[in-house]
Amino acid sequence: FLLSKSEKYYYDIDSIRDFCRELGLTLTERGSVRHYYSTPSKADYVISWEGTPYDVGLVKDKVTGNYNLVYDSYGGHVEKKLGKDCCKLKQGAIFHKIAKKAKGYGFFITKKETEKGTTLVTLSRWNEVKMNKGGLKCKI
Repeated sequence: FLLSKSEKYYYDIDSIRDFCRELGLTLTERGSVRHYYSTPSKADYVISWEGTPYDVGLVKDKVTGNYNLVYDSYGGHVEKKLGKDCCKLKQGAIFHKIAKKAKGYGFFITKKETEKGTTLVTLSRWNEVKMNKGGLKCKI
């Protein structure tokens, strides 16, 4: 039994909620995190989905206010859905936080997964896009 804890991050719960909605995951407030061969542990928020025996918990640090991700890496169930060390969750939450802020400033935001597995995020304003011989140029 290996219960994994990732680094501490400040997570905007609304951004986590948006990411979960995007992937069809369930976010539950004040729940129990299921893991292999042990009693479930308590978490402030629990991310779950169909087809896996394990969950991901967000446990708030009472001193810093940051959240720790708590999950069981056994069998690769969490990794298959959320990537190594929950990197898809972290990236998705950051994307939704950026998108919300950018829209507030009048930007249009797009996201594209690259062949290397990274995420390319582009901010633009439609009224500042010009067509040139070489292609599109955006003034931001």
